[in-house]
Amino acid sequence: MSQVKVGSKYMQPPYKNWIFQNVSDPAYIPKVLRWFYKDHVEDSISMTGPFCGHYSTYHALPVPLDGEDFGTYNLFMTNHLFYLDRAEYYGPQGTWIRPYCERWPENFLEMTSQPPTNEFRDPEWHGSRDGYHPFVSCYTPLMWEYDFKGSERTIDDGPNYRWVIIFKYPAGVSQEEGDEWFLHTFVPEVCEAEEVRRFLTAPCIPHFEKGPWNRVAEIWFEDSNRWHDAMVKNAARFTKPEWAQYDQFPYLEPYKDFTGIFVLDYPNSNHLRQWDGYYVTR
Repeated sequence: MSQVKVGSKYMQPPYKNWIFQNVSDPAYIPKVLRWFYKDHVEDSISMTGPFCGHYSTYHALPVPLDGEDFGTYNLFMTNHLFYLDRAEYYGPQGTWIRPYCERWPENFLEMTSQPPTNEFRDPEWHGSRDGYHPFVSCYTPLMWEYDFKGSERTIDDGPNYRWVIIFKYPAGVSQEEGDEWFLHTFVPEVCEAEEVRRFLTAPCIPHFEKGPWNRVAEIWFEDSNRWHDAMVKNAARFTKPEWAQYDQFPYLEPYKDFTGIFVLDYPNSNHLRQWDGYYVTR
């Protein structure tokens, strides 16, 4: 395995924001996507325009067999790239001063697997396997910290089935202790799998809107079958950390400590370049 550290844990912008979103029932997908492309993209561009340099959304690929065991989200992933520090836009109590209130559809919290609350973006984490699957949101430096495998790939080397994971270590486990297992045990074992084409990771960084997360990683495969072969059929190859509180691989409890999504490398909408209103066709 070739391990190349390409970044560092710097705290200055630009920041990359990662967001996963889920629906509690596939029947809600038309309503949620209509809200997203009709209202939310417009609201977000209006609010983040002074400091946002990139804003794209990738629709989730179908949840693969056994995907729920890995905290898989089923709707979409959004990336923002913030070139300026958003702290300048916060009030004295840490409240983001928005020019307008955002628009939300009726029953939005229920539709998107979130707990009932007065806050649409609850700062407390309530994710669990059999309960809520709230928004996952975290910030990383713009550049990856480590490039473990696949740096020679080009866009001519075929499609990429991107498994993006955002996770935290269990209560009582420090980032240093968790990273010791992740970087020096988990990563080499994953890279040994011939199905793995690419592996990158970056640490989450402190921010006003930071959730409880420790790391973001991307592991690429050819397709869902190759992912299943590597991560499910051959899960016995992976070493359980001594601090694990969850016995099944990935040894971090799905939806509570470990979340993921499957996407392509081509976004459904690069909003700042493509969004020009909600135009329907018949």
